[in-house]
Amino acid sequence: MKDAKEQTQAPSPSRRENYALHVRIITRWSDYDMLGHVNNVEYYRYFETAILTLLCETGLDWQHDPVIPLAAENGCCFLKPVAVSGHVDIGVRIAHLGNSSVRYETAVFVADDDAPSATGFFVHVFIDRATGRPAAIPQAVRAHFSNQSEALAKGRARLVDEAQLLPTRPPAGG
Repeated sequence: MKDAKEQTQAPSPSRRENYALHVRIITRWSDYDMLGHVNNVEYYRYFETAILTLLCETGLDWQHDPVIPLAAENGCCFLKPVAVSGHVDIGVRIAHLGNSSVRYETAVFVADDDAPSATGFFVHVFIDRATGRPAAIPQAVRAHFSNQSEALAKGRARLVDEAQLLPTRPPAGG
């Protein structure tokens, strides 16, 4: 079993090609602080947006599916500031796929820079909506995650725009 420090440590810096999916996110004026750098809280929003874009590809229905992912842990290691730019590319890879949890590793890339400005991680635990207890990752989601890992192993990275993340229909019972 990993000790607490090892579990919460952000991944080591890596290169752009070490991520199977790259999600392009358009930066907004409000992303920047008084120094003209992306504010530290925005990195977490970028990571979440990239991971949710990946999850949207699985067909997961957040409002109605009986098994849903919940955030359990996340972290970020800031390597260099991100100055004003039109967009950032967020790399996402599946670092660990368990029975009921998945650990994503993420990175922020600017323009054509192959070295990340920040690296991070995010853990989702899939739960049964009715009981709140951990549940097996749905097969379609698991298959998509496995395909991402296989694509990375074969050097087939993808660049996509961030997904439309608003719900398309109201939650069950609402």
